[in-house]
Amino acid sequence: WDEALDLVYYNFMKIKEEYGPESVIFMMGTGRDINPWLTRLAFSFGSPNSVFPMSGDACYTTRVLGCMASTGCFWVGDYSQQFPDRYDNVNWKCPDTVVLWGNDPLVANSDGMYGHWLIDVMKRGAKIINIDPRVNWLAAKSDLHLQIRPGTDAALALGMLNYIIQNDLYDHDFVDRWCYGFDELAEHVKPWTLEKTEQVTWIPKEKVVEAAEMIAKSDGAILQWGVALDMTKEALPTSQAAFDIFCITGQIERPGGMLCPTEIIRYAGGWGFDDFITPEQDKKRAGYDDFTIMGGPMAITQTDRLIAQIETDEPYRIAGAWIQTTNFLACTTPDPKRLVAAMNRLDFIAAVDMFMTPTIMALADVVLPVSCYTEKHGLRVGDGFQRLETINKASDQRDTKSDVEINLALGKRFNPEAWPWDDVKGVFGAVIKEKGGMDLTFDEARDMAPAYQPFEYRRYESGKLRPDGQPGFNTSTGRVELWSTFFDSCNLDPMHYFEEPEPSPYSTPELAEKYPLILTTGARSWWSFHSEHRQIPSLRSHKPWPEIEVHPETAAANGLRNGDWCWVENDRGRCKRVV
Repeated sequence: WDEALDLVYYNFMKIKEEYGPESVIFMMGTGRDINPWLTRLAFSFGSPNSVFPMSGDACYTTRVLGCMASTGCFWVGDYSQQFPDRYDNVNWKCPDTVVLWGNDPLVANSDGMYGHWLIDVMKRGAKIINIDPRVNWLAAKSDLHLQIRPGTDAALALGMLNYIIQNDLYDHDFVDRWCYGFDELAEHVKPWTLEKTEQVTWIPKEKVVEAAEMIAKSDGAILQWGVALDMTKEALPTSQAAFDIFCITGQIERPGGMLCPTEIIRYAGGWGFDDFITPEQDKKRAGYDDFTIMGGPMAITQTDRLIAQIETDEPYRIAGAWIQTTNFLACTTPDPKRLVAAMNRLDFIAAVDMFMTPTIMALADVVLPVSCYTEKHGLRVGDGFQRLETINKASDQRDTKSDVEINLALGKRFNPEAWPWDDVKGVFGAVIKEKGGMDLTFDEARDMAPAYQPFEYRRYESGKLRPDGQPGFNTSTGRVELWSTFFDSCNLDPMHYFEEPEPSPYSTPELAEKYPLILTTGARSWWSFHSEHRQIPSLRSHKPWPEIEVHPETAAANGLRNGDWCWVENDRGRCKRVV
């Protein structure tokens, strides 16, 4: 271990001295329990290039950015998770309606959300609106299922906004007192008649009306959204439009509605950026000039711009990479061959993982084996996660180290003053205090867990959503911005809009004639998370083959039956799947 860590230290310091610290990039996966330590490693090294290696910004962050821009915080559904006594709390009420928009929380839970919470509120009377092209278990159990044409979510949201406004179903008091830009919004969505909405989305207008009225008339409604909205062509305005339905109907900061979570430890922005990265150094972050929205608390590197920089050495050379628990060649890059060629231009690459992934085998010079969750202490962190929870070591380590142990050992070599702790428990205590505002040691937190922060509803009325203590929301206007001053300042459209997907039956009719079926990807499985768990035989046995779901009539028309192998083909290539 010492030899390996010294080798990493030697090569990274050599790059730092020759090209500057920004020439080493620090790449990570989803990282619910590693982000603070990994980002601190990057920032204390002096590199602003903390990278989530995904093309575009197409996973969760779009919803976070959209909400932060228009309301000053992210929002989660009120399933009573903020109360120790949960459903028995006298201040909580069950939501009347939960809108599942591109999300199947029983197999794909977003941050802070346990799938069984949805079943709990269904048992307590909540009605379900399911917006999804697929008929899954929850769609079959929903009160209303809107089978949307893939990629037209913004059109549906605009149509629902227009119907709610034109039929006077919005919350006048909340809009008048707490919203900015309502008149502009009302005028902007007028073209989205029910007829146009039906034509674009393929959802019968009667169902659009029923869904809009269910939300508007609910005494508490939740938007439970998934990455399907992040994957649309116009992800930011899509998420903005969908959430504004809940804003103008007054479904936020109320029992059974949408809540701004009392976050314990945020992971999206990392730990130590303000301490170690100067404004001058931040300007060296790949994509800084072109992606102004990716700044401040969301200071992460723009992957597409980074890849181009690796290929061209402009404006400076990228020479080294730290890859921690991410398998981007198999999971998040649209062009693996291009990325392999680019990454192989680097002088030195070190990787941390539990398995020899395709990414590691293609790229890494050094591999550090990491402990699994039963072999380590840790903290579960994340945006929208309202409780302090610990990961508790339950078995002995093999010849491995946990993520935080590796980051601490390397951090002490890079910048000892930034890593003054003797062990990982010291690191945990520091982040709990600094980021969570709780003066607890790890052992105290473990004994207390889950630890809750005080919570109350309608905090915008008492100034508890703003750092200056003034009533309202943490935006430049102090209101929910239906016309976004932040987007406008970034030279982005301040209003919601829809763009026809490409390809589609309308944007590329000649392709639609040749390839008449619409493919959607990304549906989750019980047995894996992206490429995670596929190396575990007991889990792999439940889903050994790559599958494609096809409607029985479509399959029969193509001479296919359940269990047959087939080619899935379009103008970009083909792959083999089991029906």
